[in-house]
Amino acid sequence: METSVSVSVFTGDFISRAPYLAAWTVAIILAVIMVRRGGGKAEKLFLAGSGLMLISTLASPLLKQLWAWLVAERGMSRAAASGWFVSLPLGILGVAGFVCLVYAFWLSFMAKKQGKDELAKEVPE
Repeated sequence: METSVSVSVFTGDFISRAPYLAAWTVAIILAVIMVRRGGGKAEKLFLAGSGLMLISTLASPLLKQLWAWLVAERGMSRAAASGWFVSLPLGILGVAGFVCLVYAFWLSFMAKKQGKDELAKEVPE
């Protein structure tokens, strides 16, 4: 009985994350296409950030199951299991992915801005 409930909760958690999994998978595919077409640092950071966010989305249900197992089977306190085995890895993955994505968009924005400034300088007055 315990196992079937655990599996149904695990499956439900994966199903609820399906839109995020699809979105990050599409982002990775687009990033790979951009990198293969000669993308620079911004495109590589976009690929890295998308990959980290996909891993974070995939790892969340798995880490929650690990948390449940540690509390039920090993007798670990809920606070210790929650902090070390769920929140910390998910937080690190989420923040690292977010920083990569923001920096990638910042580099792309600055490259476009710099290109416009160079075009303005080339136009004779």
